Amino acid sequence: MNLEIKETFLKKWEQHFPGSELPIACYYADEMKDADFPDAPKPNKKGYTCIFSQLASVRRGKARAFNSENLGCFGAKMNLGFDKSDITDELTDFLINVERYKKTREHVRRLYENNPSLQAQGKYMVFKRWDTLDEGDEPQVVFFFGNPDTVSGLHALANFDTMTPHGVIAPFGSGCGSLLVFPFRELGSKEPKAVISGLDPSMRHCVKAHLLAFSAPWPKFLSMIDNMDESFLIADAWKNLKSRFKPRQ
Repeated sequence: MNLEIKETFLKKWEQHFPGSELPIACYYADEMKDADFPDAPKPNKKGYTCIFSQLASVRRGKARAFNSENLGCFGAKMNLGFDKSDITDELTDFLINVERYKKTREHVRRLYENNPSLQAQGKYMVFKRWDTLDEGDEPQVVFFFGNPDTVSGLHALANFDTMTPHGVIAPFGSGCGSLLVFPFRELGSKEPKAVISGLDPSMRHCVKAHLLAFSAPWPKFLSMIDNMDESFLIADAWKNLKSRFKPRQ
């Protein structure tokens, strides 16, 4: 990774989104490098631990690596490509009769046909907060946790250089699906889209009530950095909204 990109973003982020939480970069790799490999979490009462909970330490600045051995949710293992299992009757029943997110078995089947799991591109998926990145890191997706003001700014910035109103999508899916699967899949698009995520009711208890998430595939993220200083971020509407942000002490 070019460290000039890192420093440029840090400067622009604090200028235009003062006090906002730094994003997290993630990528597949065959080596953990300086990331820790935490133990698998103990399952909660429902039998799993959401990846949003496992990312809490990353948000505090601790690099982490995950795969099938320490991801706390069977859905994350499958969605991120570390478990090749097919959609089972048990999972289908869980989505229909327990979580009640899908009406029929056909709805479940078509959901996974239209949103297949990723193919893991390495032994691990590495997560690092932006300020901890170094030259050996190769981010593929960058995601943010922010309040509606922050997400509104990211949404507008991602659409600044698009020819349609669809530079950002908000697809239905699991927490890890919207946070990671959709933006990773956008890496193969000619016009990669960003994704508003953190909308899965089953993972909402893992973040504070005022937070949403926003994910950008690397090419989209780079264009967002390039556009910051000529976009609406220097206009009066954003200046007025930015007055509600609280700079770091």
